[in-house]
Amino acid sequence: MKVLAPGANIALANARCSWNLESGKASVFGDFAAVALLPVNEKRQPTGDAALLHDEQRWMEWSGGPENVGCTLTLDNLPGGSDRVLLMVYVYAAAGPVSDVSSLALQIDNDIEYRLDLRDNGEASIIIGEFYRRNEQWKFRALSEGSAYGLAAFGRNIGLTVSDYHPRRGANSGGQNEPRHQSATGTAFAVGPAHLMTCAHVIEDMSVLHISSLEGRYKVEPVVVDRRNDIALLRVQGASPLHSLPFREGPGCEAGDNVVALGYPLASISGGSLQVTQGGISSLFGLHSDASLLQFTAPIQPGSSGSPLFDSGGAVVGMVTSSVPDAQNMNFAVKSALLVAFLQACRVPTTLLRPERTYSTTEISRTAQSALWLVEASRS
Repeated sequence: MKVLAPGANIALANARCSWNLESGKASVFGDFAAVALLPVNEKRQPTGDAALLHDEQRWMEWSGGPENVGCTLTLDNLPGGSDRVLLMVYVYAAAGPVSDVSSLALQIDNDIEYRLDLRDNGEASIIIGEFYRRNEQWKFRALSEGSAYGLAAFGRNIGLTVSDYHPRRGANSGGQNEPRHQSATGTAFAVGPAHLMTCAHVIEDMSVLHISSLEGRYKVEPVVVDRRNDIALLRVQGASPLHSLPFREGPGCEAGDNVVALGYPLASISGGSLQVTQGGISSLFGLHSDASLLQFTAPIQPGSSGSPLFDSGGAVVGMVTSSVPDAQNMNFAVKSALLVAFLQACRVPTTLLRPERTYSTTEISRTAQSALWLVEASRS
């Protein structure tokens, strides 16, 4: 048996393979959690409908039961344009973390094994692997990519409409096994006298939105939401004109540049105080060479989403959007060029700043603090 570690890949014997996925807790699949297969292209753009436990597609067939999900996968029959299929485990309706599954053991063709310990994972869904074609050869890559807001939110982020509700309980069952996230927190920063920017996933499915800081607490409403790029524009009601932040002018940052992240992570236990972390730009691309993102090492936590990322000149070079769990500070931010283009499309004037001198982290934090807000989102 060939044992894989996260990130490792291996060639498959042929395009028709069988795999079996075992959970660490009994009777999980089909009740609390489920499995999904998402056909995509190399850029992770959807190429067809997802295969769910209750919804087979012509290129695969389910088998097994609540403890062991089996599948026969005919990769050459994937929808046109597909060169890979993502294998995901998700919690129905994003009702809790995948840590409740405890662990996963995947076997492919009784020859390949991949194990994941999920006990410390706080995400609502996780990509555990991808079957992909390279030079006419089908391979499997072991992964561990989490999505805090579940399968449906991940789908919307790549342009795919997919429901993560239980097929029998539906959206509004009210059952004890189907709670929804009733609230969420994140970070927003002012981009105009009455406008703020945050991540789309922070406010997703939430109907009541507030921002708060030492300046007060105000109600906000979404104006434009770009789920594909995880950007949301908010408008504040009843507040004095906000102090907006400048974006970097000219060429973007370079790999190795120092950056500072300011936000409100873990607000429920940190008391809602502004947190400052430091790091560097480790890559100018996101996963799978996504040019809309940059990768950085400043530590982030849940609630950091929407935090501005500053260069040493005090200008915003990105907005914190996601991280890879179980990786050492492998975090991602939407590049400022995309944020500025979004604001221009929304007809929100932006301030551009050309780096002229280097500021200390303390100076950046002190200057930007009045523009930073804790986002409190709830369903009612």
